[in-house]
Amino acid sequence: MSELNKLAEEIVDNCLECGLCLGDCEFLGKYFTSPKELVTMYKDGNFSDRPEIPYSCCICNLCEEICPQNLNSGKMCLLVREELVDEGIGPLPQHQLVKRTQEFVLSDAFRLVQADLKAGKCERVFFPGCSLSGYSPSLVKSSYMYLKERLSNIGIILGCCGGPNHFIGEVSPFKEILGQIKRDMEKLGASEIIVACPDCYRTFKENLPEIRLKSIYEAMVEMGLPSGIKLEDWTFSLHDSCTARWEKSLQDSVRELIKRLNYEIEDVEYSRDKARCCGMGGMVPFVDFELAANITRRRLNEFHFDIVTYCAACREAFALERPAIHILDLIFNPDWQKTKHNLPKTGKKRREAQLQTKAILLEMVEKENI
Repeated sequence: MSELNKLAEEIVDNCLECGLCLGDCEFLGKYFTSPKELVTMYKDGNFSDRPEIPYSCCICNLCEEICPQNLNSGKMCLLVREELVDEGIGPLPQHQLVKRTQEFVLSDAFRLVQADLKAGKCERVFFPGCSLSGYSPSLVKSSYMYLKERLSNIGIILGCCGGPNHFIGEVSPFKEILGQIKRDMEKLGASEIIVACPDCYRTFKENLPEIRLKSIYEAMVEMGLPSGIKLEDWTFSLHDSCTARWEKSLQDSVRELIKRLNYEIEDVEYSRDKARCCGMGGMVPFVDFELAANITRRRLNEFHFDIVTYCAACREAFALERPAIHILDLIFNPDWQKTKHNLPKTGKKRREAQLQTKAILLEMVEKENI
């Protein structure tokens, strides 16, 4: 029996039809009366005619956290997407923008693999990810400089973890992306990867367990904040990325950094392991923009202060409607009070920022060569 069919049977056999997941998940509430109906639609072949349904799940895993039986409808939706790709139905036409974006961030125009020039190799690499690179090139530069000042033999890999390919059900391209990252690590002689993006963190933890993994936030707690940070009295609503669900060390490190910065935070009910998605998860906006917008609004309605998060994609999702900031702004950007009002970068502006990120890093390399 396939993994998909095993999961389907598990839902049928164990779902209590209590409705808890329906109340906390806009996707399930929109399409189903219970997760059992998800299974019924799949077994009846309905998703071949309506593939947009399984592609409308955020894959955020909140359903598993809420469920008394720990059932995960999102995992089933992901496996259905993979099956739809095998059948030639997925990805959907609406995913063409995702595919074009992935082609760019996986191309030599953006990718960069660079060892520590002084050592000629590296023990570890910084992997800022495509989202932070598209949000703020200066934060990528400052983060890398911070790590280089404190850690010997650190290089950098600029690229994408493959998360978007994974979410639209493209198993083979996803595996190739991970394989390339692993080969890049081996070429550099690195055995540890330091990430800034919680989605990259989850992707590598689940799919490259042989590589030692740490977030830059955990590293900062260990090594200390840089000096000269401008401190202000301010209270933030803290948004945990849904991809950091069940990652206590990552969640704790972010809170510890905010504490050391002397800011107050509002931890809402749906924080940490119960964190709700920002609306960008699972590539949902490309298939059902209205549903994604409703998910974003529901999350925003929980917050009473300016928002701080440690996911660049989440920050951009919130920035259309509320002041929002990335935690690295609080550390490296003295003008964060202005930045929190910046509209999200999309399309051309996001790509320009990613190109600028690579240009800045190459300039750093050239200066080290002098």
